[in-house]
Amino acid sequence: MAKFPLSQGAYQARSPIANAQVCINLYPEPNPKDAPFPVTHYPSPGLTLLSDFSSFLSGQVRGLYQCSNADIIAVIGTTVIKWLGAGNTASSCVILGTLPANPYNKLVSICDNQTDVVLVDQSGGGGWYVPLASTNTPGSLQTISDPAFYGSTRVDYIDTFLVFNAPGTSTFYTTTSNVLLPFDPLYFAAKVGYNDYTACTAVLHDNIWVLGNVTTEIWFNAGSAAFPFARMPNSILQQGCSAVASPVIADNAIYWLSQDRWGHSLMLRGEGYGAKRISTFAVEDEWSTYSTTADAVGMTYQLAGHEIIGMYFPSGNAWWAYDASANLWHKRTYGDLSTAWLPFCMCGWGNTQEIQWRNAILAGDRTAPKIYQVDRNAYTDNGVAIPRQRSWTHVQADDGQRVAHTRFSASFAGASLSPDTLQLDWSDDAGQTYGTPVAQTINNQTDGQYQWRRLGYARDRVYRLTWSGQGECALNGAYLDVVPHAT
Repeated sequence: MAKFPLSQGAYQARSPIANAQVCINLYPEPNPKDAPFPVTHYPSPGLTLLSDFSSFLSGQVRGLYQCSNADIIAVIGTTVIKWLGAGNTASSCVILGTLPANPYNKLVSICDNQTDVVLVDQSGGGGWYVPLASTNTPGSLQTISDPAFYGSTRVDYIDTFLVFNAPGTSTFYTTTSNVLLPFDPLYFAAKVGYNDYTACTAVLHDNIWVLGNVTTEIWFNAGSAAFPFARMPNSILQQGCSAVASPVIADNAIYWLSQDRWGHSLMLRGEGYGAKRISTFAVEDEWSTYSTTADAVGMTYQLAGHEIIGMYFPSGNAWWAYDASANLWHKRTYGDLSTAWLPFCMCGWGNTQEIQWRNAILAGDRTAPKIYQVDRNAYTDNGVAIPRQRSWTHVQADDGQRVAHTRFSASFAGASLSPDTLQLDWSDDAGQTYGTPVAQTINNQTDGQYQWRRLGYARDRVYRLTWSGQGECALNGAYLDVVPHAT
């Protein structure tokens, strides 16, 4: 009997003969050196429904934001609301106003300066605001009509200034200190390190990251009278941004989907004044099969010490998750093993002084006017079973001879699952096709073992485990008995 561990996350290579490891709706957690297995896989969190506004609103949830005063602002379709907490009726929200119908399905970026909360979409010229003192007043959403407001695809905050990019130009600009209106027409700067446009801006620590189409510049607050910000010397990065809705600030870093003059769709982690690639050949190869990655939407959540950066690809019908705490990837799906997970946007709820006890993550539905909690104690997505799947590395003899597989035993804690049935299937053609799954159960015994015996012969086999039962579980790896043969 030999241990058959799992040591990484999802890595299904361009050719499965190289690697055929899938990791769906499970997050790997590295263990201390004295643990029985190096990595344990836990169930990714489910979704608990908090509000369903289908009776009087339509469209997906396009934006979620917790203001500095703890108010939750949401954009559902074209409607901007203040969300008042769990509930499904008009009394669960305040309707603040409506946005133009186009672009209807794009992410709305939201930020505030402790006085006004500002919203921008990807139409190129739109901008709206609500005074924080008026978020309980229906219809209080107002259009930003200042002549020095040029629209933006993203809004962020630094040192009492709100920061915007002027779409279709190399320019970014800010408000004046602590004031939204009027804009100062001289408070702007051009990205001049290279001849690309500014895709969007993002704030990390005390710097503005000006993400261009193919390069990035880092600016800081120099305190100048004409315009407070100046470019950090020697801080031009030769990677820009390929998806304006992808940047995410998490784990003391900025994550985004990049492109340069020669290609696109790497995921980068920026920290200090540099950036490094964190995507793998395997995920990048899948991304390259999508019709476009320019519509990718980034979001993040933190649960049980795991900082997850999510990247939803609408055109690819895929939701990828990078665990910054473990430096490993997994995939999230909804209802089956191929449909993208439901969240389109997320925000924290309760991490302010006023409501620390809530400490929840909100998620907006990409298909309907529904707001969920991302809940590690929920084992379904609002009642829809979550299928989970994990495959192992190739099992091969060193000399390429046939191997008899006499026993496969999953190191799996499943006594709390309902139903506690696991499906094991395997591929004998290097991960290209799989046979009929074979079910096994332990009838919820705490000391039971999921075992399969007399599994035949193979030269190159890949095992795969699938289940969808509700309840807590953990997968360490497996034990495998094999006997090499001289043929």
